[in-house]
Amino acid sequence: MSNCKLSIQGISKQYKNNKAVALDCVSVDVMEGEFLSILGPSGCGKTTLLRIIAGLLPPDGGKLLLDGQDITSAPAAKRSLGVVFQNYALFENMTVLENVTYAAWLKAKKEKSATKEQVKARAMELLGELGIADYAKKYPASLSGGQMQRVAIARTLILNPDIMLFDEPASALDVATRLQLRTVIKEIQRKFGTTMIYITHDQEEAFAMSDRIMVMENARISQIGTPAEIVGAPANDYVRSFVVENLQAKINSLNKALESGV
Repeated sequence: MSNCKLSIQGISKQYKNNKAVALDCVSVDVMEGEFLSILGPSGCGKTTLLRIIAGLLPPDGGKLLLDGQDITSAPAAKRSLGVVFQNYALFENMTVLENVTYAAWLKAKKEKSATKEQVKARAMELLGELGIADYAKKYPASLSGGQMQRVAIARTLILNPDIMLFDEPASALDVATRLQLRTVIKEIQRKFGTTMIYITHDQEEAFAMSDRIMVMENARISQIGTPAEIVGAPANDYVRSFVVENLQAKINSLNKALESGV
């Protein structure tokens, strides 16, 4: 049985400028090497939870344990977590290779763990594995959305994070590129055994990629389970309508898009 990698215990959050509760005592254990999708509509609290896990936002209550160590108050840089954002967040004035090596070289220099050439060699190896080694000297402005997202993944991977967090990384991409990116992410998980937490509002995406899915509604968890468990036994009407029925609609729409070559 897998060990618990991240224990999320009773995390709560309410924004001061909004009386609505963003997270209401959310608890879940994420297993080592697991791919967990957090699925829900806009405003359900999933991105707030990711930001709290990443250390970008403090919770009002609850705690986070990474490998049994309390990281609730730890700064983002001390958490050994990597975040891949929807908007790529690349440095436009740096080449692909420079984007991937920038933070890794700063870390290696501080820790005296690798030379600059070793960091570059590792970066080129990752770019090769992600199929974008030929773009090492190009700038982000000349890349497609899918290529930029692969650069963002390489930049995260080179830091050897304990957990990779994905904030709807495929939502701005076309259907074919989204499918390619899914394959890349799952291949990374298989090769490196990395624990992954994936934020999405897309039912079909969550079911295609996940070991388990955490369905959220109005700041709370509606159901956690494997794709088969959720389809076979929806916890309530919300899960049945938002997840199961919409899943079938998404699959039908995706098949039509692929058939038409979109």
